Amino acid sequence: MALFLPYLPLLLICFGPLAFALAKTSALERDMRIAVTENMLWVVTQTQKEVMALTLAAAAPDRQAEEIAQSFDLAVSRLTLLGQGPQQRYLAELGHADTLQQITTRILALDPEVQGHGPAQHAAIYEQGLALQSQFNRLANDVMMQEWEIAAERLDTYRSTQTTVIFAVAFAFLGAMGISWLFLRNKRRLNEAEIQRRRDSALLQEARDTSEMYRDFAAMVSHQMRTPLSLIDSAMHRLARRGDAVTASDVAERQGVVQDAVRRMTRLVETVLLVGKLDNRQVRGNLAPAALDALAQSALTEARGLHPGRDIRLSSTGSRIMALCDPLLVAHILENLLANALRYSPVETRVELRVFSQGGQVACAVTDQGPGIAPADQPHVFKRYFRGEAHRAEQGTGLGLALARELAELQGGRIGMDTWPGRGSVFTLWLPAASEGRP
Repeated sequence: MALFLPYLPLLLICFGPLAFALAKTSALERDMRIAVTENMLWVVTQTQKEVMALTLAAAAPDRQAEEIAQSFDLAVSRLTLLGQGPQQRYLAELGHADTLQQITTRILALDPEVQGHGPAQHAAIYEQGLALQSQFNRLANDVMMQEWEIAAERLDTYRSTQTTVIFAVAFAFLGAMGISWLFLRNKRRLNEAEIQRRRDSALLQEARDTSEMYRDFAAMVSHQMRTPLSLIDSAMHRLARRGDAVTASDVAERQGVVQDAVRRMTRLVETVLLVGKLDNRQVRGNLAPAALDALAQSALTEARGLHPGRDIRLSSTGSRIMALCDPLLVAHILENLLANALRYSPVETRVELRVFSQGGQVACAVTDQGPGIAPADQPHVFKRYFRGEAHRAEQGTGLGLALARELAELQGGRIGMDTWPGRGSVFTLWLPAASEGRP
């Protein structure tokens, strides 16, 4: 209700002319109905007709007293009706009240019931009837002229009323159009304000998410950089403390520690750079047919080199399983999936790569025998910087699975996940299938 209060004056302006138009139309219809019932010309001519019928009855060769008496009564009744009520007032306004009185008096003076019937009486009625016709003609002529003037005045009134009604309806229509325009304008402004509010809310949320992301990013980088740097610093200090007693085995041992730390830092830097490129849309998938089993074998070889002694195996359902993909991006995805599987699986367990095709797609599944993913953590696995409560103490950036999914989607693929808490997980890279000759 409060929404329409500002429009109440406009509604009154709009409906006021409509009510006025309806009232005028009703008055016009009532006036036309009254005009039909006041047709004086018809009443006068009917009276003249009855007097003429009496005259003709009195002039007939075979005069019948009963017929003459009946015609006389009809003529008198018409004269009596003409001299009463609105008809009498109408004739008085025309100045014919005396004329009507004279005609009535002259007719009543020849009443056959009083004067009796006879040839002389009938002849008198005939002569009087003929004499009265000229008076009736003047009376009818004046009435007709007056009716024409009244009709003309009524037509002017009707035309004026009709014009007034048209203007009232037009004004009401313009008022309705104005109300509609104001309502639509306010509605549009409300919609624009709501859209702006949602946009501002989205921007604010985006700013919050970005701030939170950079905060997590900074915390992750500082933590992940600190660990390898600490290892390098510790190895160098230990060599320095031994002084001249440093042996070749000591150098080789510290070299391995430093190389591993440098490799971790290099991987972290590459991951951070790739995240930045993805955020700035600088990464494009150069899609071409490639042998997925060969890419899996290459990733397996690299993982074995980085993790000597770990049981990593490859199985394939075909000799040449072709994928439409970007080999560099696929290599990065498989590297991330293998790194996660090796990080969270016990050293004595096996990590398996399986390459297969299914339903027009090809896939590479990485299976581990780690602790699996808790149900509460599963919806968040592919979010950046997310690490489950059970794995917060483990090394890792929380970016591997998120980057794997984004890189897979760049190639028209996806990352699937199946996990069983306490038994392990399977992460599967799905890609479009391709033939060797497909461009």
